[in-house]
Amino acid sequence: MTNSTTEHSKKLRAKTAKEHNKKQLEAGIVKRLGLVVPTETLTLFDEIASESGLSRPKALQMLCEFYQKNHR
Repeated sequence: MTNSTTEHSKKLRAKTAKEHNKKQLEAGIVKRLGLVVPTETLTLFDEIASESGLSRPKALQMLCEFYQKNHR
């Protein structure tokens, strides 16, 4: 079954996601990261994520793991 695309459903999903993220932050499970980077850097990062089929957080995790594997 697909998600309803009504405005009410969209707002409800956004509210639920916000509450979930807040709980995750409070529990120390996740942290928020805000970056200001050159456009070219973010474009390259997004290309890496897209080519890998990953979300931005998963792409960052993949790059960190790649770095650890190859620089230790």
